[in-house]
Amino acid sequence: MTNAANALLWTALYFALSFVAIFVVWFADKMRSNISRKR
Repeated sequence: MTNAANALLWTALYFALSFVAIFVVWFADKMRSNISRKR
């Protein structure tokens, strides 16, 4: 694997990880607001 391909792979991996982290935080906040609304 070349250096460019390796850098591209790590960039895509970090982008995917950050996207998943943001989605999890948003989803948890949405579920928490739904639970607090029901009480």
